[in-house]
Amino acid sequence: MSETTAEPLPAAPATLRRRVWHALRPALPALTAFYAVQVVSYLVIALVAERAGASFTELVGSYDVHWYAEIAEHGYRQDVPLDEHGNPEPVSLAFFPLLPGLASVFGLFGMPAAAALLLVSLLAGGIAAWGLHEFGIRIAGPRVGNLMAVLWAVAPGAIVLRMGYSESLFVALAVWTLLALERRQWLAAGGLTLVAGLSRSTAVALIAAVGVAALIAIAGRRDGWRPWAGALLAPLGLVAYLLYVGWRGGRLDAWFWIQDHAWHMGFDGGELTRITLGRVLAGDEPAWSVVLAAVVVLSVGLLVASWFVRSIPLPAHVYTAVMMASALGTGAFWNCRARFLLPAITLAVPVAFVLARAPRWVSAVVVSLACVGGAWWGAHLLAYAELNP
Repeated sequence: MSETTAEPLPAAPATLRRRVWHALRPALPALTAFYAVQVVSYLVIALVAERAGASFTELVGSYDVHWYAEIAEHGYRQDVPLDEHGNPEPVSLAFFPLLPGLASVFGLFGMPAAAALLLVSLLAGGIAAWGLHEFGIRIAGPRVGNLMAVLWAVAPGAIVLRMGYSESLFVALAVWTLLALERRQWLAAGGLTLVAGLSRSTAVALIAAVGVAALIAIAGRRDGWRPWAGALLAPLGLVAYLLYVGWRGGRLDAWFWIQDHAWHMGFDGGELTRITLGRVLAGDEPAWSVVLAAVVVLSVGLLVASWFVRSIPLPAHVYTAVMMASALGTGAFWNCRARFLLPAITLAVPVAFVLARAPRWVSAVVVSLACVGGAWWGAHLLAYAELNP
């Protein structure tokens, strides 16, 4: 009687690790450069804080970090308080739940909320850098991919990548959504956009990108029911949170009502941007505002230039255009314009193309100067101007 030897089952965890490592390995130089930028930036922030007589931990844990930390520790414990005129007061419901929700997981192990928020931001930043590397490779090859992963980390508003803010998390979701669309992975794109809708209201830009991509696929009779499913999934996260705030606020438009009347963050069609640029030209603005005006004007130029890069997919153009409209059309917080522009990822493509054609030492010098300059600028806003970056 012969014995039959059963073949061993494949080691699924080991196979998964090998697949992840195989996918991640080409991005290791980009990830190394991204995290090197974080280290250098923290050193610059610490030096600025010391010279300003400020606390390093207080600088990187200031402004919106307090609101996210409150949600991570206590949830949305407030409804919507009203002032004597019946207008809403600033309340944590204006902030989306994904970042503090993830941070609260680390809080279960005793990590302070501010540290947990920072850890989530840094981890998400690496995932975003990996995605930007992949995005750049698909556009123009490995060197552009490496530059894409680094350029957004040295941008003028990038200090929030070193704080417990939601930009890193949102960009990670956004870039992998755009990659999923490029690969025609409709359920993944719709699902990632759904999650992004729990991160920031600017998920509307991703919803638009998924919608345009789905319409093109449906018109071309490609991929059957999947484009429909992706398009239907995409807005669910954003809609769910807006409805939740509506329930807590006692009116369907409660989130917009809070944004407009408590935070003064309503959409003004670019009026504040136009007025401030005019004041800059007239010499009526402080130096920090002049710098931001230059960033805004340069960003508009980069947006136009990016449309001439034919290898950028249309959904990515749509995403960036909506992000730009949101960033420049917000009716308050001029000081935050560089941060609002940070997720507009295709703005970096023309710069990456130029640096990719330059000698490597030139691109290294440019990126290094941008790293130090961007970190100093963000720390200066926090420590000296005492403004939300």
